[in-house]
Amino acid sequence: MSTIETLQRQESGQGVHAVMLEAIGDYGFSKFIISGLPDRGLDVRPFVLLSGWDSEWYARYTSLGYVHLDPVARHCFATTLPFDWSAAPYDRERDRGARQVMEEARDFDMHQGLCVPVHLEGGMQGVVSLVGKTAALDDKNRLELHMLALYAHGRMRFLHTLGQDGVRRAITPREAEVLKWVAAGKTASDIAGITGLSVRTVNQHCENAQRRLGTSNRLHTVVEAIRHKLITL
Repeated sequence: MSTIETLQRQESGQGVHAVMLEAIGDYGFSKFIISGLPDRGLDVRPFVLLSGWDSEWYARYTSLGYVHLDPVARHCFATTLPFDWSAAPYDRERDRGARQVMEEARDFDMHQGLCVPVHLEGGMQGVVSLVGKTAALDDKNRLELHMLALYAHGRMRFLHTLGQDGVRRAITPREAEVLKWVAAGKTASDIAGITGLSVRTVNQHCENAQRRLGTSNRLHTVVEAIRHKLITL
């Protein structure tokens, strides 16, 4: 509990990283990642809240879309309980993508670990994945790590809703409504017809939300809005 209290006082990702690294080290883990899990086809990088992975493996995993092949990430959608990476099911003969990810992970000493699924409101998914051996963990250890992971994920979600000035990010209800239709694949003309707004006003709402969230395009704006829990699908 003292570690969780320390975690809750952190005001930066660097602070959370330091607390987590020390805490998980007591259980034999050496690396971790805190992230959301994107829908198929979306880049995972905007969903990553904090990475403690080696930079080379992180770059390879994220740039090649391995999150959509990784059996560990996929299994998070099927369970609410922490599980060993080795317990994530996949067919080694037929699922070549999953096999490739796991074999390459071994080359980076990233083949053993504990995964904590994080289920959020609106059907959103998250994960805290710890790298290291799990054989020595007892039930008490697993419960402690489960709690630690949930608090770490929550703290990083909170920090990611803050701008550089420390003000919580927000969009208006109308901007949120428009972005939800954008996320559903609707064009500005479609959204205008649905909401009764003009196309120009729809575009203005998108631009306003983009400016508030500091994003570069509409897809990025939708991803950020989802990640910061400003909209749910």
